Amino acid sequence: MAKSINKLKLCWYGKSIFLKEYFRVLKNKGVGGANRFVKMIYNAIKNERLIEHDKKAIVHFLIPPIPSQSFARHLRTYTDSLILKQKIQHLGDVLISTTRECPYNCWYCSVKNTPHGEMKIEDIKKTIHTLKEWGTSTIGFTGGEPLLRTDTDEIIRQYSDELTFIIFTSGYGLNPARAKKLKECGLFYIAISLDSYDKAEYDKTRGVKGAYEHSIEAIKNAKQAGLYTIIQSVITRSMLANKRILKFINFVKELDVEELLLLAPLGTGRIFDCDNEVFLRKNEHDQLKVLHDEAVKNMELPKIYSFADMEDHTKLGCGAGIYHSYIDINGDLWPCNYLPISLGNILKEPDTVYKRLKRYFKKPCSHCILMKERMNLQKLSNGKLPIPFEKAKRFLEEHIESIRNEDIPDFYTSVGRYYD
Repeated sequence: MAKSINKLKLCWYGKSIFLKEYFRVLKNKGVGGANRFVKMIYNAIKNERLIEHDKKAIVHFLIPPIPSQSFARHLRTYTDSLILKQKIQHLGDVLISTTRECPYNCWYCSVKNTPHGEMKIEDIKKTIHTLKEWGTSTIGFTGGEPLLRTDTDEIIRQYSDELTFIIFTSGYGLNPARAKKLKECGLFYIAISLDSYDKAEYDKTRGVKGAYEHSIEAIKNAKQAGLYTIIQSVITRSMLANKRILKFINFVKELDVEELLLLAPLGTGRIFDCDNEVFLRKNEHDQLKVLHDEAVKNMELPKIYSFADMEDHTKLGCGAGIYHSYIDINGDLWPCNYLPISLGNILKEPDTVYKRLKRYFKKPCSHCILMKERMNLQKLSNGKLPIPFEKAKRFLEEHIESIRNEDIPDFYTSVGRYYD
């Protein structure tokens, strides 16, 4: 199991980056600003199990490894936004769909009803160049199945000194040679899907016989290559009701991965207009948060991360368009890979897209926008996703008005960042 470290060790790893940013804040905002900066760091790591991988400290997979140039970029973006208040967005991580194609047919596929094809390699580079200008530090390649493409490996090699890359994959095609090449190119994180310890059940959820073996082999190959390996799992109501989640966690422990990402089914793609019985209730989301907290204290469990915990009102809240976004194969930027609204095309109108981000997603929410507004979004959709900006504009205007008087998540108030 991954080696756990304490907060002091993490600060030691990142001492030069932390000190440089601390004195920058002190110079611009005085002692009060410097104290808020320290509080921001503390709040970001206080309820996470910190681990060591490749002689770097890791908070979780959405924060670049410490130390690294990408972490320095990440910290600078958050400091500029939350402490110095020089910008609104702190868009730390952005997912890019490199291809819509996939050999599987998952029941919860989030890209169902989106355009087919793949993003041109030149457009991926152009997109990354724009994201660098915006201050993004982590790029996730997703799909479809991103491992169907090999030309993106060289993009990772080209930018890995400045940015941290993560691949979200089913594991399809991750043989030992490919895993080794990705590591050599500079890939740090890889998240591999595995939703069950039961082979027949997992193959059924993926719609393809042999999916289970592909995932298990991919996990082993990623580990062998030295990649920081994450298992990403969609947790159903039945897994929680039958307490099979506990057996699954013990199964993951035996696979000895660095992190387990627990995801809830979200109403987009294939389940955009699905019956509400599919989605977790509040008490079930709370169970995922409890599992996260237990794994922080219990070193016998694998490190667990869940969006149910991170997006809670006591933490960061909904990250859509604030610290996270998604870009589909056509270059349309969505606030989140689960919120199917296009804010415009980043390849054709990056300045316009960024202005829309600043207008409609400047204030963090304490709830998942998609799940709260799913019925309204269904009315706007004609069966094709994403919903064009012109069609969603009124919805977005109503959204920012509806949250005007809502409390913002605790992370922001704790560092003195308020939004009008």
